[in-house]
Amino acid sequence: MTKRVAIAMIVLAAAMAALAPGAAMAQSAVTDAHIQQVNRLFAQNGVPGGRVELDSYGRLELKGEYEDEVQVDRAFSLAQTVVGVKWVSPVTPENVKVKEWEKRLGSLFSRAAVLQPGVRGDGPVGPIRNRYGLVVGVGKFRNGITPLQFAVRDANLFYRFLIEQAGFAKNNTYFLADQNATSSNVVRYLNGIRSAAKEDDLVVVYMSSHGTPPDKFGGVYIVTYDTEVKPRERVWHTSVAESALKDFVENLKARRLVMILDTCYSNGAYRAIPGFLPPGGKSLGVGDADEGYGVSTAQGKRLFGAKDIVLEDQPRPSASTAKSLGPQETYGKVLISASSAGEKSWESDQLRSSVFTYYFVDGMKRHDGSVKDAFDYSKPRTLQRVQQEKGAEITQTPQAMATNENWNMKVKR
Repeated sequence: MTKRVAIAMIVLAAAMAALAPGAAMAQSAVTDAHIQQVNRLFAQNGVPGGRVELDSYGRLELKGEYEDEVQVDRAFSLAQTVVGVKWVSPVTPENVKVKEWEKRLGSLFSRAAVLQPGVRGDGPVGPIRNRYGLVVGVGKFRNGITPLQFAVRDANLFYRFLIEQAGFAKNNTYFLADQNATSSNVVRYLNGIRSAAKEDDLVVVYMSSHGTPPDKFGGVYIVTYDTEVKPRERVWHTSVAESALKDFVENLKARRLVMILDTCYSNGAYRAIPGFLPPGGKSLGVGDADEGYGVSTAQGKRLFGAKDIVLEDQPRPSASTAKSLGPQETYGKVLISASSAGEKSWESDQLRSSVFTYYFVDGMKRHDGSVKDAFDYSKPRTLQRVQQEKGAEITQTPQAMATNENWNMKVKR
């Protein structure tokens, strides 16, 4: 080997090392003192078998053994109170040993084998017969979470569109706000719609509220009126969890579902709750009250269980595809989120509404109730308005995920 070749190989190796995941550790804001502090908190709070280490991106990662899922939640939450949500890595079954999870894994395949074709959505699609709606808006919270000024107003706006313009029947369209929007009520109405809706029905679900901090799997739950925050891990146990939404989606027979979540996690929602945020309310100097986390693509895939889920990364031309497609071709299960992962969903004092909901409902009116056209209309306007009101450096990018590329369903009769 010549000297020149040897030098070239050394330079190449150094470059590859710099690009490797482990190189990100140098940028980590997590210190050895943080790791020691979190491990002490585990021992002090009934998680003796758990510990944290740095992952390849410089985040805290749960390791060790845990008695059950509640203990994992407690450990994950304790880590977030020290370094913030950004610096705690989502959990995978490979990272930790949980007796409860070992039992669950074996039951997944047996459950999939007994699902009926109608439940799994494999049957033929016909014209829409009945329409069902659930609209939830939560602006007031019982346990110290910062109020939302326009969440109930947003829900009213959406509900009125369904009843007054889209032709939804009042006896099939349910509205829950503030004190009535408890976790148990939301799940109860979801279950009621799931039982009533048949294959050729259309179901629309809209929810406007705060989101929880990302859970151990990276999911943001929907905060309700009675969501608890002490101890901190109770925020996940008393909100509308991803598992409840997943159960609804999996067992809904209707081939047409539109679920709209105008929710996100924001530090500002929990700033008044002692001990909920890291010291100073910041994620190791990175976040402040504006730091937010919306629904991630990974969470959307978990909810819909679709390997080939359609992602709407860019707006399509506004010309409606529904004009050339019959009702048998426009269908699917659609998840629309007001913001993407790592972003906050903003309210506007000028619009007196959530920015996304304002433009989405406006788009539904302009495009005769066609869902995809309304989304394509609202997406760029949401970003433009947020940057206009909040600053050029702030982004809010609505996202849509669907199980069929022809998802421009018309919710209006």
